[in-house]
Amino acid sequence: MKCNVYGALLLIALALLVSVPMTQAQGRTRANVPFDYTLDQKTMPAGAYEIGSVGSQLLMVRNLDTREDRLVIEPMRVQALEGVGTPHAKLVFRKYGDQYFLAEIWDGQCNVGIAFPQSNREKELQWARNTNQPELVVIAMK
Repeated sequence: MKCNVYGALLLIALALLVSVPMTQAQGRTRANVPFDYTLDQKTMPAGAYEIGSVGSQLLMVRNLDTREDRLVIEPMRVQALEGVGTPHAKLVFRKYGDQYFLAEIWDGQCNVGIAFPQSNREKELQWARNTNQPELVVIAMK
């Protein structure tokens, strides 16, 4: 019974967050991603994307070509290394063969970014390819 109540409350909270217009999203940036990639265990098609915060812990990733939205709870914030200078707005992907996984988002307005942990699928690919470090691919945002 408690699980149903918590599930209903979670569903209502998500519905309220989704109802916030995208125009109220803070710090929206755009990027053209030329390959399919995985975000939070879901495949996202190549295309133009708009990324922005909705509230303090929710991230909206929107494919401008398909109008598909993906809401993700921000997993972890990371600090840029000192002495690097002002970070540029960018997306960082981990690449294993021909598969890409979104690893970091930097909005370019401060030295704090968002890092996504390595998924189970990524760990499997890393083990299968017997590699310690994946190739990193960086795409600039504007």
